Amino acid sequence: MIIICPSCGQANRVPDQLGSGAKAVCGKCKAELVAGEGLGDGHPITLSDAGFAGQIASGKWLVDFWAPWCGPCRMIAPVLDEIATQRSDVHIGKLNVDENQRTAVQYRAMSIPLLVFFQNGVEKGRVVGAVPKGHIEAAIRQYLG
Repeated sequence: MIIICPSCGQANRVPDQLGSGAKAVCGKCKAELVAGEGLGDGHPITLSDAGFAGQIASGKWLVDFWAPWCGPCRMIAPVLDEIATQRSDVHIGKLNVDENQRTAVQYRAMSIPLLVFFQNGVEKGRVVGAVPKGHIEAAIRQYLG
C-alpha cells in the first residue's frame, strides 16, 4: 500500500498489514503517516446540497463538481478514485451538479469537471477540466499544503 505524506507529499510504500490506525514514518521527512485515516475509506464521498457545508467544514477537501453525461468528468473519475485510495490527508468528494444545483450555483460551477479545493470550509483554489493526475497532485500541494 502507498501512503502519501501529508507534510512533504512523498509517496511511501508501507506493508498492507499495517492496518487501519497503525502508524508509520515518512522516509523523506520522518513525519508520522497514518493508514486508514479519512472519511471515505479510500473512496470518494458523495456530497449533496443538504450537508455540503457541514461536510467540508473541517479538514482538507478536493470536491469534484461533475455530471453523469459529461465525458471529461467520466475520464477523471478513475484518477480521483486512485487519489482517494492513496491519500489519507485529503478527503475526495463528488457533487453531481444536476442533482445539487443550489451548491453548483453557489460555487459558480459553470464548466465541468470543476475541482474545488477547500480547507476547513474555505475555498483555496480551483482546477477546471480533465487534467492529468500529476496536475491534480500539484494543485493539492499548492492549495492545501
